[in-house]
Amino acid sequence: MNMDNLKNYCLRCEFETNHRVIANKDYRSDNDEYDYSINYMIVECLGCERISFREDYCDIESAYLNEIGEWIPEITIEIFPKKVRTSKSLQNSHILPSKIKTVYNEAIKAYNAECFILSGVAFRAIIEAICLDNDIAGNNLQKKINNMVKKKLITERESKRLHSIRFMGNDSVHEMKVPNESSLKIVFYIIEHLLNNLYLIDYTSKNHLETIINEYSEFEKLLKNSITTFEKDEEIPLARILGKKVRRLNGRLSDFDEELKSKIELNEFTLLRIGKVDVFGNSNKQVQHYIITK
Repeated sequence: MNMDNLKNYCLRCEFETNHRVIANKDYRSDNDEYDYSINYMIVECLGCERISFREDYCDIESAYLNEIGEWIPEITIEIFPKKVRTSKSLQNSHILPSKIKTVYNEAIKAYNAECFILSGVAFRAIIEAICLDNDIAGNNLQKKINNMVKKKLITERESKRLHSIRFMGNDSVHEMKVPNESSLKIVFYIIEHLLNNLYLIDYTSKNHLETIINEYSEFEKLLKNSITTFEKDEEIPLARILGKKVRRLNGRLSDFDEELKSKIELNEFTLLRIGKVDVFGNSNKQVQHYIITK
């Protein structure tokens, strides 16, 4: 090996590049029972100039003869900082429930540290944490995953993927079976897809996309924003106040209308007063009107 230049994995470039050896130190065992050597190196990527530390462990005792009669020792190479298998984390992962976020971060650390048995267990634990957060019943994870389908948190197809992760985690914890890296990459993708669907997409889209409103608190917030475009003492129905945004109520206008009247009567909502019941526009239907009080 040319000790001035060598091939080495670069953490910044994320692939093997040419490196320059800045400094190196050799160590040879003085143990009569087992012969080995270690070469410590500080290396610099010739592309991005990132500095790394490299350790070449040469197991002289395990050397073998090649086809031309040369003794070839077994060399184990370690690079520091270690290769990061996934440097990406979920966008807005800070909003995940605390227990789920903790297990998710632990899973990433185990995966990047090549602790593949722990990774298999951790990915399974994320599913357990999701079930716990959503009050999913069941005395084992198999039943909990099936109940997630019944509760319409996931689809039947998604449940099959989660069962695969359950199998992997069970094999890791009960049989000490090491999952291969390619399988863990797929599992990592499935888990992130699940977390996005259940927790993150709604949070991300809330300020960018019009979404369906199911809760009165969300309706009230929408109503307050809509009222600002009208003049004081105007008397109009809710549908007029909300305009096109009424579609976000998904057919629940009358439900929210009743709750709003109750809030006004209790003086818990003061931006409107209850007005007349009358027709509006081209409709012959009698509807509740409200008076803008701002």
